[in-house]
Amino acid sequence: MTEKLQLNTKVIESQVQVELIGAIDEDAHFDSILELSGLKEYHFDFNEVPLINSCGVREWTNFIGKLDASCNIKYFNCRQIIIEQINMVHGFVPANASIETFYAPYFCEDLDKEYKILLKASDVSDKKAPEVKCPDGDNEMEFDAIEEQYFNFIK
Repeated sequence: MTEKLQLNTKVIESQVQVELIGAIDEDAHFDSILELSGLKEYHFDFNEVPLINSCGVREWTNFIGKLDASCNIKYFNCRQIIIEQINMVHGFVPANASIETFYAPYFCEDLDKEYKILLKASDVSDKKAPEVKCPDGDNEMEFDAIEEQYFNFIK
């Protein structure tokens, strides 16, 4: 059973930082964020989100669509499951939002091991994966997805 979604919020002046912990599913509720007023910037940290299902996608897009279009929204630590939704679902990332950091799949051939490497969107140029050395070795790893599809969210 997956952990119910928790929202840890920290308001600093007109900015809120939201750490999402648990599954984004049909039981996910974002009312506590909508109840905050006078905010100009929203930071969402997806580092502790192990699962998002189709009902969760619906809940998220409904919620994110209710935020003021003039505010600034930033996504951080997007897991691969979040990146897949971003690339597939129109409205998952509104026009006033940006993906700042995300995990990308890499494979170390020498160790026969997969890694999820945290990247900045600015690390990716022309939808080409940046070179990354193996954290447990010294060799360069291979990007373990189709670059053009995986990096589709980077405009």
